[in-house]
Amino acid sequence: MNIDWLDLRKLRYLVTVAQELSFSKAARRLNMAQPPLSQQIKKIEQQLGFTVFERSTRQVSLTRRGERLIQHADKVLESHYALMRYLGAEQSSELLPLRLGAIGLAIDVLIAPRIAPFHQQHPDYLIDLEEGTTQQLISQCHAQLLDAAIIRLHQHTLSDEHLYLLKKEPYVLAVPRAWQLTAAELCLSALAKKPYISYPRDLHPELYDEINQAFAIAHVRPKLVQQVKTKSATLALVANQVGFAIVPASLSEPDNKHIDFIPIKQALPSVDYYLYCRDLERHPGLRALLRLLKEELNDMTPPVREPEKDDLDLI
Repeated sequence: MNIDWLDLRKLRYLVTVAQELSFSKAARRLNMAQPPLSQQIKKIEQQLGFTVFERSTRQVSLTRRGERLIQHADKVLESHYALMRYLGAEQSSELLPLRLGAIGLAIDVLIAPRIAPFHQQHPDYLIDLEEGTTQQLISQCHAQLLDAAIIRLHQHTLSDEHLYLLKKEPYVLAVPRAWQLTAAELCLSALAKKPYISYPRDLHPELYDEINQAFAIAHVRPKLVQQVKTKSATLALVANQVGFAIVPASLSEPDNKHIDFIPIKQALPSVDYYLYCRDLERHPGLRALLRLLKEELNDMTPPVREPEKDDLDLI
């Protein structure tokens, strides 16, 4: 079968629709209108002789043959991108920047303490750092706008093959010191009548629901007074006695004069940080970065997929 007509542009159409499972979202990513994209996909399917996508009024899904096709198409695009980066580096005689995405909390907890050692050990590697939400960063990795991203996951559906667990930490209570609730640990029931500061559910729906389930088990209905998205806003509100919050333990500030950070008796999900990378070969600095990020984590839970020795050895 002659497939010379199936060029990189058409492969990019297929892969983008497969990633988004939405023609409108895929069209926006491709900077084109939806009708032309739909027409292009139909033409590709006609030339292939089989249906790649099942369409309905509510959703788009891949057929079995479509899934296999996308797996191959994805690898072709990855190889093309790697070649493009290599040739660009050769022509400029410089190493291209390592484009790393990270959620704000990961920048504080994982990246900031290691960025200076990384530059000391690898002065020729430049990290181009971009902050975003977990979903934004995953989408940018799929669109090849990022080489890798440090994200938080809970009950995810991403392939374990592309994930490296970097850190697990518990949640703690952040309560105004003026409430005088200092204790070795607190049960959520002790906060039954206290105002509660939370993050919006759409940031981490499953995690949000599990935390609410912990309140329910403790026979507590939290008195929600405020929702905020950032750690700085959360701590500022707690410090000003707006309410209490449930935060990752890494946000604890022992010297904070206005907030007490107290362990929680109830079992809550851990805060899990992952490096998400579809290919460690995308940039030679990725291996060095992964090695450095994992240095202090030898006693932590092993990663979903233990990196092979070759993954961590520098070129």
